[in-house]
Amino acid sequence: MIKKLFLSLIVGLVLIVSWMLYGPGGVYAPVTRAEDQAVIIEKGMTMVEVAELLLQKKLISNKYVFFLASLVSKQWGKLKAGEFLIPNHARPTEIVRILCCGRVIVHKVTFPEGITVAEIIEQIENLPLLKGEIEHIPAEGFMLPDTYTYVYGDTRQSLINRMEASMILVLAEAWAKRKGDLPYRTSLEALTLASIVEKETGRRDERRRIAGVFVNRLNKGMKLQADPTVIYGITLGKTKLGRKITKQDLKSETIYNTYVINGLPPRPICCPGKASIFAAVEPLSTQDLFFVANGVGGHNFSAHLGQHNAFVDQYRKTSG
Repeated sequence: MIKKLFLSLIVGLVLIVSWMLYGPGGVYAPVTRAEDQAVIIEKGMTMVEVAELLLQKKLISNKYVFFLASLVSKQWGKLKAGEFLIPNHARPTEIVRILCCGRVIVHKVTFPEGITVAEIIEQIENLPLLKGEIEHIPAEGFMLPDTYTYVYGDTRQSLINRMEASMILVLAEAWAKRKGDLPYRTSLEALTLASIVEKETGRRDERRRIAGVFVNRLNKGMKLQADPTVIYGITLGKTKLGRKITKQDLKSETIYNTYVINGLPPRPICCPGKASIFAAVEPLSTQDLFFVANGVGGHNFSAHLGQHNAFVDQYRKTSG
């Protein structure tokens, strides 16, 4: 009798284990879900907490299947913190392998050329997967616009530091290749001019020529008269102006208004991209002193005021 009871228990146990291993929702059973799912494992989570999370997301049929999958995979207690992508067909053993040995999800964020530090900081603050408070904000201009990668758990400050370090590196590289006859003596002044160039054109083929116009004006002691500096003097890069520049704006007494001040503003007005930075240190040599929009995405350049005024009249007629 006892032998039969013991045998029945053994058979029952074998059936239960077999079902948990190969039955529907078992350790080795294929599972098809609607879509892939991202799972975030926080640092310090216990196996029980991870199992409950997977169960909540309907990635496993029950907690004990996950525990058994961890044991047979020899990964009990070895799960990593991070954000992981679980494919819609993943078996419990595959889920365990992903959580202990898989790559975390890598995200990308792009900051466009000409963005201001204030705009970058706002964008970084709104990235939900980053952590921590911002303790240091770089000076205007000193964050390189580019595409950056990050993973869940990275800090906001670490991304800011990377952007600042990238700008310092690019600026140093560009400054080392500068022409010898530039009318500015420091890399900060070069970055300031680059920021103006960045705001004046979005066309890569025009940047060096526009930089050349400003260099010519600096060499002649002419005011730069760059509209973007007027706008920055009003908004300080924290908001959009939201309207056209007025004649009164052109007379505004700010340290950035190049219709009022001589030479360059004291600091950049945005974060320029690499192309504008190199344009500022390697400007195109021309006789141009003026440029105005041509109505089709570019600019008309001229060396004489009369020709420039004609281009201005032409632009006003075509733009209405």
